[in-house]
Amino acid sequence: MTAAFDDVDAVVHAAEGYLAAGDLWRAESVLGTALGAHPNQPRLLTLYARVKLGQGDLAAAANSAHAALSVAPDDEYAMRVYSHALELQGRIPEALTVAWRAATTHPHSHLAHHTYARMLSDARRPVEAMTAVNEALRLNPQDVDPLNLRGDIRVALGELDAAEADYRHALQLNPRDASVVHNLATLEHQRGRRWSAVRGFVAAERLDPRFGDVVRRNVGVVVSGVLRRSAWVVLLVTIAVVATYNIGDSGGTTAIPRILAGVGAVLLVVMSIPVLRNVPGPMLTSVLRQHHILVVRILQLVAAVVLGALTAAVGALTVPGVVAGLLLLSVPVVMIVGGFTGERLW
Repeated sequence: MTAAFDDVDAVVHAAEGYLAAGDLWRAESVLGTALGAHPNQPRLLTLYARVKLGQGDLAAAANSAHAALSVAPDDEYAMRVYSHALELQGRIPEALTVAWRAATTHPHSHLAHHTYARMLSDARRPVEAMTAVNEALRLNPQDVDPLNLRGDIRVALGELDAAEADYRHALQLNPRDASVVHNLATLEHQRGRRWSAVRGFVAAERLDPRFGDVVRRNVGVVVSGVLRRSAWVVLLVTIAVVATYNIGDSGGTTAIPRILAGVGAVLLVVMSIPVLRNVPGPMLTSVLRQHHILVVRILQLVAAVVLGALTAAVGALTVPGVVAGLLLLSVPVVMIVGGFTGERLW
């Protein structure tokens, strides 16, 4: 794609096409050449700022957007880009001031109100953010992004039912919006609906692979919780297996510890089923790569199931008794290490 550098509209069209395709180098090249001929053209300066934001050059982005505003002080697009550049630089008060000026200078722009609302929300000012996002939705009720943002703000305000309603309304408008799917899943987890949350996290990652890292962390939190709870059952099973071996070795009746071992093994299987049902194999593998201690916990769980089932079916055996003794010692060690290392063993 080639643009005539004296034709600003053509350059803008070409640069926006490159930006949409993620080709920042070509966008920068086209805009840089055009700015050589039109150094004070606000549209070119604003687009150049966007390119620099994409490249992570925040200072250059802020300078270019500021230059655009020095030529066109009331340019809404330039104000929104400039406020975003300031925000990413950590200059939050300045960013909020510019975003507020954009919203007040352009009171009929839903994008200006949405940008201001998002920044207020990120600055932990949810009451003010709610006012701004409501105005954005009044101007454009069918816009998914402010609906999603209002859901986030309502979560911050503790209005969980209303937040869920906003997320579900947004999904009615766009069922494939990964951000909304993820935020609803996060709310589900907050409300104790862990497996509904996991399904939502997995769906968000499928819709947009860029959510992969955060989804793996969130799924890891859920799986970690299941395995932490299962550790107490693993302890029960190993104690029952060791007791069966010791009582059997002394000639006593082993019925009760064998029953406990069998019931514990069944309970561990039941606790594992939701994980296997709701977490796809590749996702679980990725989670285990990030949370190494979970691998150890799973091995402990599998060993406890095998030992418990074998003891319940056959009775006291030397090898299961010895292995159960070692497992009994390992469980509290892993629990302590996991507590101190944030669920990482190495």
